[in-house]
Amino acid sequence: MKTWTMMAERPLAARPASWTTLALVCLWLLFTGAAHAQGDIFGGKKTVDVEAVFKEGLKKRGTVLDLAGKKIGDEGLKKLLASPLATKVKQLDLRYNEISPEGAKALAAAPPLPELTVLILRHNFFADEGTVAFAKTSSFPNLKILELGWNEIRDAGALALGESQAFPKLGKLDLRGNFLAGTTKDALRKSLGHLKSLKLY
Repeated sequence: MKTWTMMAERPLAARPASWTTLALVCLWLLFTGAAHAQGDIFGGKKTVDVEAVFKEGLKKRGTVLDLAGKKIGDEGLKKLLASPLATKVKQLDLRYNEISPEGAKALAAAPPLPELTVLILRHNFFADEGTVAFAKTSSFPNLKILELGWNEIRDAGALALGESQAFPKLGKLDLRGNFLAGTTKDALRKSLGHLKSLKLY
């Protein structure tokens, strides 16, 4: 009993190293397990049913798909474009989804989506490279509203949109929050003067 009492009263620093090591290992396992569980659902760190994610975003009998903030990234976007759900959607919201120029190119090369009339792409990362590619698409013949605000777009990308013939039915274009020179804005006002709404600020 005397020996047990002495062991129990030792401070943590004086206890055998094996106890401290075991505690540290347990803490590390708990931390890494939690981090793994919170991984990007489309980044390969966590297996999910992507079709289920898309279906959760469907509204108005499948005509509206709201994926805002889901951070599906380029790979998630490619999966969406390959899904039959995309062919029936009239309004697609892809705000805050970390879509890069690679994703913009995939969107530009998508199979035709004649039902789509509203495409919301604000707060992604198209940049000039992705925007120039997107301006050459033939996938959105009936698009009426295009929102590309806050996409790191500069003069080359914006001017490509201004010269594009890819959106014959476009009525509203939102390019706010990008990095456009005054001369570029003036050029867009001339080339896109037929639009009902052109937002540049």
